[in-house]
Order: sequence, then C-alpha cells, then structure tokens
Amino acid sequence: MRSSSFDFCTRSLDGIQNPPLAMRGAEWKLGAAVGVGEDMPMAKAWRHYGPRLEYHLTLSHQHENPLPEFPALTHVHYAHCAPTHDLAPHQHPIYELCYIHSGRGAWWAENHAYKLKPGDLYITKPGEVHGGKTDSADPLVLYVCGIDPGALPLARIPKPALPGPEGDVGQAYQQTRSLDDDFRALDLRVIPNAQGIETIYKRLLAELDQHHEPGTPGRALRLMMVQAMLVELLVFVARRYAEHRRTIGPALPVPAPANARFLEVQAWARSRLSDPPALADLADRAGLSPAHFAVLFKQETGETPLEFVTRARIEDAARLLRARPDAGVTSVALDLGFSSSQYFSLVFKKVMGCTPSEWQEGKGGGAA
Repeated sequence: MRSSSFDFCTRSLDGIQNPPLAMRGAEWKLGAAVGVGEDMPMAKAWRHYGPRLEYHLTLSHQHENPLPEFPALTHVHYAHCAPTHDLAPHQHPIYELCYIHSGRGAWWAENHAYKLKPGDLYITKPGEVHGGKTDSADPLVLYVCGIDPGALPLARIPKPALPGPEGDVGQAYQQTRSLDDDFRALDLRVIPNAQGIETIYKRLLAELDQHHEPGTPGRALRLMMVQAMLVELLVFVARRYAEHRRTIGPALPVPAPANARFLEVQAWARSRLSDPPALADLADRAGLSPAHFAVLFKQETGETPLEFVTRARIEDAARLLRARPDAGVTSVALDLGFSSSQYFSLVFKKVMGCTPSEWQEGKGGGAA
C-alpha cells in the first residue's frame, strides 16, 4: 500500500465529502507519488483523507509516520479499492498487517499466490516483494498497519509524567515482542477469522486524527493511547494466529516433561509477585525462547503468561485483603507491584467480580 517517495503539498479538506470530524477545516499533508518499487524514507508525518485516484482508491484514510517519537508505527491506512485497483510489485523493511474488511482479491508474496476474503488477515514480511489485484466484481475494503520491529521497544512518554499502569502495559508489550519470532516462522501468510480487529484499527485511526502539539500533556496522552492500541493489535494477532495454527496441524513439540516444567515456572513466578517477572524471565526459567514458551504455555494452561501472572497477583491480593482486614487497598496494591490503586481495583474486579473493598468486607464470596 505504500509508495516509494513523495513530494509534499498542503490541501484543505473542506471540499471532501464527510471527512472525519477531527479533520474538518484542517490542513493536511497530501503525498504525491513520484515512484514505485523502492523503500520510502519516512522523513516527516503526513496524512490524507479522500480519494487517491493514482492508486485506484475511491477512499483513503491514511497516516504515514504519524508519531515521529514512536517510529515503530510506520503507517495506518483504511482504503476502498476501485474495481481497477492493482497493487504494483514493491517491498518495504517492515511488517505490514492487512485486514480484509470486505471484498475479495488475489495477492502474492515471494511467488506464492493467496486468495483473500472478508475476515482474512494478510501478513507481509520485511524485505519481500509483494503485490496483488482486487476482484473487480467485489472490490476490497481493507485496513493496513505497518510495524517496524527494529524501532521497538515502546517510546518514552515525554514529561509531564502521567499516572497509569506503565509497568503493566510494559509487560503486555514484552509478551507481544515474541511475535517477531512467530512472524519469521509463519509460512501461512493468511490468518482467517480475524473479525473484530477492525475495531482496533478504527480506534487507532481516530486517535491519530487528533492533533496535539509536541511537548503538551495532550500529546503525551495520545502517544500512550497509540502505544496501548498497538499492543492490543499485536495481542489480537497473536491469539488469532495461535488459534489458527491449532486448527491446521500439529502443535509445536512439547519438551518432556512439559507439565512439570510449567508447574515449576508457575511456582517460581508466584514467589515473585511483588516484582512480577516478564515474559523473557519466564521463558528463560523454562529454557525456551519467548515465542515458543508463550505458545506452549497457552497450550498447557489455557491462558497466556501475562494472564497467568495477572491472575496470580490478584489471587494473592485477595488472600492478603482477607488476612489483613486493617490493610488499605492501596497498600496491598503497591505491595504486589501495581502502579496505582485505581488500576489495581479495575483488574481486581475483572478477575474476582467485585471491588477489593467489597472483597475485604466479605461481600465478594468465600475465602480466597
């Protein structure tokens, strides 16, 4: 979906029919393509809403290099393909996650052809030549996100510092870092039944539509939200990929004795809940790569490593709240490494079905 290099001009969106609310009356950068087939240097942020007839798109809602301080997210697109849409051969040094919202098409990568249908998630790897063509009788409507794994980890949130569960978001991110290994091992480029991921794309585009000057609290919040949504997107892809892989062939080989190994890892993790171990720590304890460990752990236990650690922390918190009736909720939350009592209360209610205070007062069920 990306061209090779661009000249820039500004264009008012006042004449475009029904642009997103945040875009109305704004001046946006519009890229004019001058070449195809080479890598595009992402020097500055630009965005576009409206048709792009040179690419045979009847509608394009597009952000390129949307947050220079977060280069891992290279672009996000929503596009309606015209019946004549034909994606010329090209390559780029990033992963591209393309979700087929509706329509059909035939795409190819590295001399392998794939027929795409609604609900398919199509993954392009860095450096591979790819292209495709929409079905003229049923043109594609799709979402695209570009991710540069070399630009991870998450960007630093600029000052002023913002309250929130940075440590817990960081743990979710560490789990999704294992996707890099999974993508490299992924021979099937199409993951079906990815319905639901479009809501993440829509929220991501809406957040990128907002404008905040660098260095302002609004900009810091925007950066935090975009990072969190990218983590959510990657977790969604990882789960759909794992579910699909279980349906198409044998699971990854499980080293023996697998059950004993994971029981030992769980016991070790439970002894360190005040400073909860990250995915890399758990995988190292098991003697596996993070990607392999995450898949095997889910197969053995029915939950992801992050879900297990979160549940274990909440179960320990429930025990402490009942054992120490005079202890404050904030004290218990901080003892278990949660960044704030507010975030702790949200997670506690999700796992236990009641607030920490209600649990401590005996209103949330039996003893933990």
